Amino acid sequence: RQPKVFLMDEPLSNLDAKLRVSTRAQIKNLSHELKVTTIYVTHDQIEAMTLADRVVVMEKGIVQQVGTPTDIYDKPANTFVASFIGNPAMNLMEGTLKGGTFTAKDISISGLAGPDGPVTLGYRAEDAAIASKGGQVQSKVYSMELLGDATMVTVRAGGAMISVKAGKEYRSGIGDDVAFTIPSEICHLFDAQSGERIGD
Repeated sequence: RQPKVFLMDEPLSNLDAKLRVSTRAQIKNLSHELKVTTIYVTHDQIEAMTLADRVVVMEKGIVQQVGTPTDIYDKPANTFVASFIGNPAMNLMEGTLKGGTFTAKDISISGLAGPDGPVTLGYRAEDAAIASKGGQVQSKVYSMELLGDATMVTVRAGGAMISVKAGKEYRSGIGDDVAFTIPSEICHLFDAQSGERIGD
């Protein structure tokens, strides 16, 4: 057969993790070799990011954003997309922006551009870092997970659970004081009511 379009509806959902990875690579290679348009439906954001040339993110049947995997990862259109794409998902905190400074419990980040008032601030765990001193977030370690290639450190701050990916050699105990460095240039701002992205 010489179809013009392939339609795939969660083809890997019933496979175990190891087989899913190898089959995903085979589908990617076949798509390149056959050069046939493929519409691929999945709830797995890793499949969407790794297989797609263009991604359509939907919630309850409504399109939230259309773009390349890089567009959607780097500039999510709203908090739903931000919390759906990425592993782990983007950290989201509710607070107040005034004079370019975002504040919430145990958090103060300056150098931001946006209108004064309540906002939701987001950042990705891999873009932040553990601070040796100072830092925009001051809190206590809630959990620490060893991932092999990195260490995920989670704290309670800004009324949310937020994380940072530290180096694989980093160690701390639950309850220890810790500070995060979250540069303003890696932050994303969203409207507190609608969840829509603020700015570029």
